[in-house]
Amino acid sequence: MTEYLKSYLPALKSIIPQTSPTPSPLPEIGSKAPSLPDVTLEQKPTIVAFVRHCGCPFAEKEINILAEELKKNDELRIVIVQHAEKEQVNNWFNEIGGPRLFPDLSRYTLIPDPSREIYAKWGIGQLGWLGMISPSIITNLNNLKKSDNIDLRSTGAGSYRWQNSGGFAIDKERIIRWRKLAEDSSDICDYAEAVRSMI
Repeated sequence: MTEYLKSYLPALKSIIPQTSPTPSPLPEIGSKAPSLPDVTLEQKPTIVAFVRHCGCPFAEKEINILAEELKKNDELRIVIVQHAEKEQVNNWFNEIGGPRLFPDLSRYTLIPDPSREIYAKWGIGQLGWLGMISPSIITNLNNLKKSDNIDLRSTGAGSYRWQNSGGFAIDKERIIRWRKLAEDSSDICDYAEAVRSMI
């Protein structure tokens, strides 16, 4: 197999439908947030962002929005959950400027979830056909490229394009104050609104 074909294998694998864990019901606003590995959700207001696959421009845009909110709010902590292997998640985060956007390592956590079990635990499952591919998504992609100069990047090994995204605002008592489940692959969370719900 040529190196050219090898470079495209992750992208091809990412669009083949797979069996995913059955998602739990979406946690309700006012309820206790589910747990996360190696993260204590009490003590600081926290945004938990379940982003799309490595290479997705809409995931990259959300990372930029999260970084802006972190700059504006000294109390805030960010948790980013991504569904590829750890090495790939770290490579993607570095490629999109994560260390520059999040210079304080104590204020954010990057969680790889290649099994997508954490996504499912928080009620986030797969997209349907129209949630992945539609004329409006192409329009949103073109608009993002024009407005922010953010475009598609190479999709790394382990990424899965059918996985949906979403976000939650968790207060100091671990209570969910805001939530958003994406309606399609281009549906970006309003994390400014999320922060306002608890700060």
